[in-house]
Amino acid sequence: MSFRPYSLGIIAFTTAFLLWGTAVQAQATTNFAAWKDPQNAEAVHGWARLVLIRDFRNVTGTAREELLARTLSALKDIASDSNVVPSTRYNAILTVGQLLSREPIPGNPPVTPIAYSAALLYLLDVYQDPNAPDYLKYGALLGIVRHANIGIDPDLQDKVIDMLLETVTTEFEPREITLDSIPLEPAAWDWFRLTALDSLTALGTIGTNGKVVTELLSVINRQSRELEDLIESQYMLAREEWEQFRRSSELASKAAKTLGDLRYTSATDTETTDIDARRITDAFIRLTKAVCGIAHKTATDVLEPTEREGPSPNPALLLERIVVNLKMSTQSVVWGIRSGFLTGRPTEDSFYASLEPDDPSIRRLDILLAEITRLATFLDEGDGTRRPILSANVQREFQFDLSELRDVLAKTSEVLAEILREEEEDAL
Repeated sequence: MSFRPYSLGIIAFTTAFLLWGTAVQAQATTNFAAWKDPQNAEAVHGWARLVLIRDFRNVTGTAREELLARTLSALKDIASDSNVVPSTRYNAILTVGQLLSREPIPGNPPVTPIAYSAALLYLLDVYQDPNAPDYLKYGALLGIVRHANIGIDPDLQDKVIDMLLETVTTEFEPREITLDSIPLEPAAWDWFRLTALDSLTALGTIGTNGKVVTELLSVINRQSRELEDLIESQYMLAREEWEQFRRSSELASKAAKTLGDLRYTSATDTETTDIDARRITDAFIRLTKAVCGIAHKTATDVLEPTEREGPSPNPALLLERIVVNLKMSTQSVVWGIRSGFLTGRPTEDSFYASLEPDDPSIRRLDILLAEITRLATFLDEGDGTRRPILSANVQREFQFDLSELRDVLAKTSEVLAEILREEEEDAL
């Protein structure tokens, strides 16, 4: 046999094999019917990754649009089927939130939205469906957050914002226990609200007529009132009150931080920069004062115990808990004002930078920032009279005790109360 015909035969066979392999790969789409089998529940998570990586690889144009429509239809069928294992339904709706109309270019931010807008409409429907299970709603909310991060169709943005704000501003309400559903716990609803704030952060808009700012301020002020009510209690905080304190301060701090993630100086024509700076400043001062006040009360209750039930808290553990909460809350307020950390300069798009040089709120914000700086320095270094023990084998301790912290918090609260009092007198 001649070598040339033999080699040509090899080449022809190889080419045919590669073409056949490519065709098989292009046709190897997911068998969604297998997802519904309870025995496959543990494998569905991995299959979901294949849908996104294998099925859509190098698929563009009309072919991609058709594949997106078929995939969305199959995933909707799985997520809506009450006979399917809950984990599979959850994975189905998570996959919906990750469908892309086109592949992103590495290193380049998308000029136009690349998320699949039809998927977003479905996610919104599921999230707003009163009969949908809570775990499906949360999966839908995570998908909405992803859309916010990679680009939302401008025609849908206002609808998404309204839904997110409704979630953030809605307080937890116990629901009736039924045989078909498990009631949502307060902590679980907090996850919904905090996740919605993540989506607002991704969007970065102050909203039409500044509605995002207005609603976030209402959240901060309500949580501040709850903290103030706890401060007025004559008794040491019980476990339930400690949980309320933690949840209120965490939500208020996240809302304050989200305010710092919005774009104030680059608002679009449909937005307005005519924002009530005094009201925003009041909210930041009031939240900081409330957090310091409840920390002061907690320290006082331990140092000056009254009659109470239950064991006394561990002072060292309590001190650590107070410091962590103080740092989280005050740094969130700083971010809300400057869109950056305490040691940096206000960013160009920050609330602080949006104020006119003669705005009276600047003076009040500067006083607040100075007090937070003084408190932060104390929390890190104490009053400077103690020398910290620096050793690789010795855990660094706080350079102050509960009594010293209480005194610093009292001074901070007095300064903040004076700022609020001056503003109230000027308004009369």
